[in-house]
Amino acid sequence: MTTESGIEPEELIRISEDQIARFVVERFLSDVEWTELDPDYDLLTTGVIDSLGVLQIASWLAKQHGITLTGPELTAGNFRSVRTIRATAERPQVGGAA
Repeated sequence: MTTESGIEPEELIRISEDQIARFVVERFLSDVEWTELDPDYDLLTTGVIDSLGVLQIASWLAKQHGITLTGPELTAGNFRSVRTIRATAERPQVGGAA
C-alpha cells in the first residue's frame, strides 16, 4: 500500500522528537535535561545552535539514522526547533541510506 505521496510506508523515515532532543542537549545544552527541552523552543534565535550546529545535526542524522539532507533542506528554518528538525527529517523526499 502506498501513501498519497506515492511512497511506500516502509520508506518513510521515522525519528522521534525525544531522540533529537537528547542529541541537542548532549551536544549543545549540557546543563539542561533533555526532558526539559520544549520541542518548539527556538534553537537559532536563542543562540543554542548556529550554522555549524545545523551541519552537526545534519551529520548526526546521516550517520546515526541514515537520513541524508541535501542543499535545499539545509536551511536554518528547518533546524529552528526539535519539532522542525523532526518534520524535515521525516519528509518523504528527504532521506535514504547514506
